[in-house]
Amino acid sequence: MSTVENSPILNEVNYYRILSISNTSTLVEIRNAYEKKLEEVHLEAIAAYSLFPEEETEQQLLKYGQAYVTLANPIARAKYDNELKLTGIGTQESDFEEESTGISESPLAKKNEQKKTKTATLYKKYKHVQAEEKHEITKSAPKEVVGQTLEERQDFYNKLAVKNDLTEESLEEYYSKLKAHGGKVSYNGAVLKQIRELKSISLDELAKITCIRSTYLEAIEEENFNKFTSEIYLKGYLICYVEALKLDPDQIIEEYIKLYRNNFEAVKDRNVF
Repeated sequence: MSTVENSPILNEVNYYRILSISNTSTLVEIRNAYEKKLEEVHLEAIAAYSLFPEEETEQQLLKYGQAYVTLANPIARAKYDNELKLTGIGTQESDFEEESTGISESPLAKKNEQKKTKTATLYKKYKHVQAEEKHEITKSAPKEVVGQTLEERQDFYNKLAVKNDLTEESLEEYYSKLKAHGGKVSYNGAVLKQIRELKSISLDELAKITCIRSTYLEAIEEENFNKFTSEIYLKGYLICYVEALKLDPDQIIEEYIKLYRNNFEAVKDRNVF
């Protein structure tokens, strides 16, 4: 079988359609679209009723994250666009609009439409409390991201790829040491920071790659959970962090989010007393 026939793209929805953008979207538009999708999931999460089970929410976040990290990377995006053409999955704006219409008629979208008014009403109760933090999280991309040229961005990703490749053996050695002391690799903020430093990737570099402010990336490493208005944003940013460092997202996200939830429960218990 050919590479195209084996390509996972044949079994997936177009990334542009997942983020509801056109194939001509700029980096900032892609980032804003990703933030918007996180916001939509966040609105469902704060509702008194849940439109989707947790597993479906998890799948949505992973889909959005995968789409974002691919399209934000100019090298991966060019390869992806080429695969779309080879597989016959169009990326023209007319195709996007047609597919978008189809998506809006899906059962999932109908559920969302039916309860949208109730969700919006509930959200109004929260927005005054969360307004300041929400503005901080969803405002436009950092200046250094907005000003990046395509060549600069390609250079960032090329350097990142080299660092990830050159440190594969060192990372295995690091894992071996952790296993020797604790029996298994357990991921927390400190471990993620050590892995990033082992790869010689600075927070500023990571911010330019992920288009996420270094303050939030640092908050992930410091386990400063108060920096995030909800688990949704934390998980969304964590996906980008993990993907940039070329790490396995499943175990890391599961273990790290467990830390977040334990912290949340502990704070809640303290507040009760």
